Amino acid sequence: MLLVFACGGSSPGAQSDHGSHAEKGGGSKGATAKESHQRVGGHASHDRARGAERGASYEDVGCDEALEGLAWCDSAAELAFCTGGEWWVLDCTHPDIDGDFCGDSGDTVDCYAASELD
Repeated sequence: MLLVFACGGSSPGAQSDHGSHAEKGGGSKGATAKESHQRVGGHASHDRARGAERGASYEDVGCDEALEGLAWCDSAAELAFCTGGEWWVLDCTHPDIDGDFCGDSGDTVDCYAASELD
């Protein structure tokens, strides 16, 4: 059985902001994510300084006040999100983040750790 917990989480209630299971690398990307209103989760926002700044436009999507918090899984390990007028890409597997993958729980995209139970 595989359970998914948001980075730093310690209980099933911490699986995501909405209590649902995250899909590894799931969700929409680029302009499609813009239309789906996917939002960055709290763990990725908190770990922004461990990511790489990509500028005001990424994947042909500008980062402005209207898109503040827009996010998507760029890959199974990387999360892209808009904040402060700049795009950031965060590697969820970075040792200081303590995550295993980027996941989408429906409308929240964040870094998650997977824990296997016997």
